[in-house]
Amino acid sequence: MTFPLIRLRRAMILSLSGLALALPLAAETAIHAVTLSTAGLAMIEAEGQLGTEPIRLSVARDDIDDFLKSLWVLDPAGAVPFVTMTGPGSFEDAFAHFPFGPQDVTDPARLMSTMVGAPLVVERRGETWQGLNMGVTQRPCEHGPCNVLNLQGEDGVMHSYVMDDALGVRFADAADQATLTDALRAWRGAANPRRVELTLDSDNETPRDVGMVYLQNAPLWRTAWRAVDTPEGIRLIGWAVVENTTGIDWDDIELTLATGSVRAISARLYERRYAEREEAAMDGRSAPVPATAMFRGAIGAMAESVPAPAPMAMADSAASIGITADDGDSFSRFTLDTPVTLAAGQMMSVPFLSELLTDARLTLYRGGSGQLHPVIALSLENPLPLRLPAGVLTLYEDGRGHAGDAMIPEMAPGATEVVDFARDTAVEVREDRANTETVREMRLANGLLYVTEDLERRVTYRIEGAPQADREITIDHPRNADWTVSSTTGAEERPDAWRWVVPVAAAESASLVVTERQPRIRRVGLMDIDLGTLAYWQGRTLDPQVRATLEQLADLRRQISDTEVEQRRLANDTQTLEREQSRLVNLIVQLGDDSQANRERRARVDAIDGQIADAQAASEAAAQRITELRAEIAALIGG
Repeated sequence: MTFPLIRLRRAMILSLSGLALALPLAAETAIHAVTLSTAGLAMIEAEGQLGTEPIRLSVARDDIDDFLKSLWVLDPAGAVPFVTMTGPGSFEDAFAHFPFGPQDVTDPARLMSTMVGAPLVVERRGETWQGLNMGVTQRPCEHGPCNVLNLQGEDGVMHSYVMDDALGVRFADAADQATLTDALRAWRGAANPRRVELTLDSDNETPRDVGMVYLQNAPLWRTAWRAVDTPEGIRLIGWAVVENTTGIDWDDIELTLATGSVRAISARLYERRYAEREEAAMDGRSAPVPATAMFRGAIGAMAESVPAPAPMAMADSAASIGITADDGDSFSRFTLDTPVTLAAGQMMSVPFLSELLTDARLTLYRGGSGQLHPVIALSLENPLPLRLPAGVLTLYEDGRGHAGDAMIPEMAPGATEVVDFARDTAVEVREDRANTETVREMRLANGLLYVTEDLERRVTYRIEGAPQADREITIDHPRNADWTVSSTTGAEERPDAWRWVVPVAAAESASLVVTERQPRIRRVGLMDIDLGTLAYWQGRTLDPQVRATLEQLADLRRQISDTEVEQRRLANDTQTLEREQSRLVNLIVQLGDDSQANRERRARVDAIDGQIADAQAASEAAAQRITELRAEIAALIGG
């Protein structure tokens, strides 16, 4: 019978992980289906014979961890499957038990040197000798040094044989010969260190077909959309560009294209690991070692198969292409109904979706873009209950050929995207902007001036029509947080914009005015406000009481300003007097006499003392006045 391979739709697509395999399958094993994901992964579904003989696989050494992580065996017999392979240290482990090393096996002279005492049978040109191996020595020969095998014969006589092409040597002991055979097999197993040979088997010897699912890295499949203008609307056709990098030819396989992004974890399952152990103390007393529980995992048989979700048949618009689609929480899948044949390393482009959309072409100007000309765009809505993958779109207009290219982002079910493919250079749009601020209210509280304003922003879109054709220009005015449009008559509300459609006759002009408002409350500190700012708000207030209070505040602030100027003058005068006094004192000390000039200088020093004292007193009075004025301000503004 043919094994009914489970179509792992929702469950498996979520478990995809990176894997770079090139799996030459056994002759009785064949690939049945391949799923390519936009996450850069390939899920391979295969069928094979199991029972009498195991299934043999060859896996890249770098990817064996991912293979062990992802292989799923689907056995209708419910037997316990297991995979066997050479371990990462099998080569070294084998020679750890041999009496010779790896390089000794490849050199007969070195091999004989390590097997001294072994019984040998030596043959040369039909003659045979038996005895015990005495090792290999060198001696001069006609063409340089040569290796000589030394043998103790059964009669005790020692013989020597030049190890040339005519000499044949074998071990007489079957155990020695078996050891050499095992060593050569170890070499054979290590002949290709880049690959690991595996066998898949079970405890059931009944011949039967089984399924396998495994994963590997794969290039991203890409989407190229065609939008064809037809009398019925826009025909949207999706073409997939795929590449077969699995290392296996695809022969009439079922190809599925999946969108979505999944998580991949690197698990080191093949490398050899040892538990860390505590070293014994140097004085011979061993420290206590924590007990370690060791577990051996067992692979359980699959008790029952998981039914696949029912696929969703596409509408008749896709019938000509022939696909089946289904959708999950984070992915969508498109399965081609026609089997695919593609040799390893080859690429192909194949249509996977066709859908008829309403013709929603726009001549669109996006407010705030700074562009002079509007764009020609398509407004695409995904009518399907599945995601449409991102890709490049080429538009063909009826009777006019190629009309431009665009990029389509990934579209969720029901999502709408506007994609640009050309620019209408026959139409010009210019924006005029004007901003005004209107004060609605001012009030004083707790030392602050609260100003409630209405900010108004007026944008005028001035449109110059095409010289020879009428146009309908779509204006998308961006929606800004905390701003409201005063009039939305005739507008379409969109998540990110208000949309108006403005008809413009040929060679005519039109305009659209959009007025936005935003309320704003400012808090202005009054205790240390400067006179310029105070005059600005005093001139904008409409409340007589607030204006009167601000006038009193301005008078107090001017008095403070004048007093601070007087303070600075007194401080400068004091510094000047102190410098003059210091100069006179130094001069008196230098002269050191009681001349009339010195007596006058001493009198001047005494007079300066009085002037300094008067300036300091005046400065202290000014500081006191500023304190009193600030107290009056605090009382006035309630701060």
